[in-house]
Amino acid sequence: MAQMSKKIQFHDDDKLKKVNPETVKLWKKYEADMSLRNLSDGTIKGYRNDIEHLWIYTYDNLDNVAITELTEDDLTEFFYFCKTEGNNPKRIKRRMSSISAFYKYLRKKKIISENPMEFIDRPARDVDVITQTFLTKEQIADLRIKLEANYKDAKTVSQKHLALSYLCYAMFSLSTMARVTAVSNIMWQQINFDDRVVLDVLEKEAKVVTLYFSEDVKNLLMTLKSFRDENNIDDTGYVFISKDTDGYHKVSSNTLSQWCKKIGAIINVPTLHPHDFRHSSSTILRNSGMALEDIAVLLNHESTETTLKYYIRRDDSKVVAKKDELGI
Repeated sequence: MAQMSKKIQFHDDDKLKKVNPETVKLWKKYEADMSLRNLSDGTIKGYRNDIEHLWIYTYDNLDNVAITELTEDDLTEFFYFCKTEGNNPKRIKRRMSSISAFYKYLRKKKIISENPMEFIDRPARDVDVITQTFLTKEQIADLRIKLEANYKDAKTVSQKHLALSYLCYAMFSLSTMARVTAVSNIMWQQINFDDRVVLDVLEKEAKVVTLYFSEDVKNLLMTLKSFRDENNIDDTGYVFISKDTDGYHKVSSNTLSQWCKKIGAIINVPTLHPHDFRHSSSTILRNSGMALEDIAVLLNHESTETTLKYYIRRDDSKVVAKKDELGI
């Protein structure tokens, strides 16, 4: 018999009254659209229930931004939270369907240009909605080698620029452990190359933070900047950009997620997504001896509890080796 999904206690009338007004306005339009299409009151109520859960999560964790500002990474974190709280794949799929339908409406009405749910795979039966991938040091070294080879093998300026952008994005994300939304908005003027820091970075809950990167990443960023100067690529001041028919523009979070999937395909890690860079580096630092409190600072977490619960995969190999030494 299938296991019943655990109910998560999301509902909070006080918080619902404070939900971003733009989100509520868009929902009312969607609700009217559903009514005109003769959806039953029960169906509309079910959709609203799932959507309200996302609203409250956004209120608690994402600075109550409008639903149009949520990225694939934000939604992935929400679904992962629901999974860790006990929702089974069937319940997760229903949440995804409700939220995706709302975004499809917003896309149809040209309120958003992309539906972030299109980049999130639905869980198969009894399969987790998302696989957390923790890259090892060896996999990161392999990533570096293969992305460098990808850059060297590229033929045209456009291909070389994209390949170099992949390399810089992956290594920058691993080094800074920044969230994908923060990465997408970084400008050259924020970077102090001498101190290897990125200043005044806007993070979740409107926090302004500092990011720290390695000497290796410093060299990669300078190489990227020089490449653009040599090839007259106007990045309008942004570090990470993408190209469309109108030229180069600041990269979106969803585009960075697509880059991440392509990087994952190159290194044969198809489950790779942007948040895995944070998980991977934080776990490597912890298993290398860094204090949990210091890792929480680098991740810009308010408490070490979040860091330990969601970002660190414990390495029990030393414990097992010690146990074997004792012959038990």
